[in-house]
Amino acid sequence: MKTRTRRLLVGIAAITLVIAGSGLWMASAGAIPQPSAGVETAGEWGNVTEQRTEVVTTFWVDNPYPVRITTGDLLDLDYRLELNGVTVAEGSWDEVDLPRGNTTQTQSTYLRNDRLAAWWVRFVEDDETLRATAHGRAVIDGPFGDWTYERSSATGTHFANRTPVSDAISGAAAQTEGEYVRTRSVRYGGVERDVTVGAEVRDARATWGRVDRNGTTVLFRFRIHNPSDAVPLVVEPTGLRLRADANGVRLFRSGSGVLSREAATDDRLVLPGETRDVTIAATVDNRVIDDWFRSHVRNGERSTIETRLQLVVDPVGAGEPIRVPEDDEATHRCTVRTAVLEDGQRPGTTCGAQSGSPPVAT
Repeated sequence: MKTRTRRLLVGIAAITLVIAGSGLWMASAGAIPQPSAGVETAGEWGNVTEQRTEVVTTFWVDNPYPVRITTGDLLDLDYRLELNGVTVAEGSWDEVDLPRGNTTQTQSTYLRNDRLAAWWVRFVEDDETLRATAHGRAVIDGPFGDWTYERSSATGTHFANRTPVSDAISGAAAQTEGEYVRTRSVRYGGVERDVTVGAEVRDARATWGRVDRNGTTVLFRFRIHNPSDAVPLVVEPTGLRLRADANGVRLFRSGSGVLSREAATDDRLVLPGETRDVTIAATVDNRVIDDWFRSHVRNGERSTIETRLQLVVDPVGAGEPIRVPEDDEATHRCTVRTAVLEDGQRPGTTCGAQSGSPPVAT
């Protein structure tokens, strides 16, 4: 990304400064030799710490002159890297050293981990499409006035028309679809009779809710039918047990899988024979995004997202609550792969491949 810009800037700066400082030597030689530069390694991830993520670029420079060239204060170079329009790396330097002959050099730049939460917000708002853009600007103080060179270039677009994160979460929700119905003996007016109780989950998916710098909300939407002709069904937020991890970093966690004492209120009941859309929200603290991003980089720009989900509903006065699914949590596991600085790697995702209804990002 930045290395392409840097390569051009270093070459232009060297040419301009040699012309300015070595005019007599070049005139006697009758020709102006041209310094050149190229990228050996476009960029590699370096050290990853709690504060920053290093990017190491390796480039070669060919200086044909018999002396070492140091640009000094004559060159001012600024650069920045944007992800989805959010600046996550920026810096500047005013001195480039060019030894004699052909040499290899490295340059480190750093992502600002404290900006990753802001990037995440924009990433979600952009329907989970990742866009990276590098900007470079050089100002050279030459003998005939200042000279400015600017360049911007798009460096990659990942997951256009795909929504890997919400697909991963929605994939687990979709696995709860089905019938969870049984017959239980219930006493009414002193008479005991068998009744049908349970739930039919006719549609289940996850969509994005509110997102800001502090938190991101995912909305679980269940279309639930109560097949009983006599027993109301309780569905409420604490009955959703959710865990969603990326490379072992907990992104979402919600509910206990135990219904609260206030569960049997009118707005939380699905009446006999009724079909209702029930929405349950879960929120992530966006401070965990930089933890996940570091793990993504350490793992070669790969993440495994694992979502476990179980919904508990309660037939009022008709025995124990019913777990959806019954035996164990619905589990959806998938991978996300990016190629921001991984050479030879193509971005891709398996998330959504096992989902039922596709999620809708809002």
